[in-house]
Amino acid sequence: MLTVVVYVVLTLIVAAALFALSVVVFGRSEPLPAVARGHTVTSLPEGPLRGDDLRSVRFGMSARGYTMAEVDWALEEAAAEIDRLRARLDGAGKGPQPSDEVGPERAPASGHGVTR
Repeated sequence: MLTVVVYVVLTLIVAAALFALSVVVFGRSEPLPAVARGHTVTSLPEGPLRGDDLRSVRFGMSARGYTMAEVDWALEEAAAEIDRLRARLDGAGKGPQPSDEVGPERAPASGHGVTR
């Protein structure tokens, strides 16, 4: 019986020592301060926005949020529109350009339909 008590006490001492060591090494896991309202870790470059700037944007992951494929599709559509409009602006000084026709709305690459 004495052996069981010694075994339990030694196990508790070792567990407490390991816990204390992990608290010292890894910290007390204080929560990070909340991100200020209107602030994001996602950033865009200063100056005129180009399609490649929008294509390189990456968002943080969260348990609740948007479908990644839909966000990627929306960013690609916006980047293509920026590139198309910049090309029109660059070509505006070269004379009249044929107007771009607006086609039917394209579905996202993920196969999900566009919901509005």
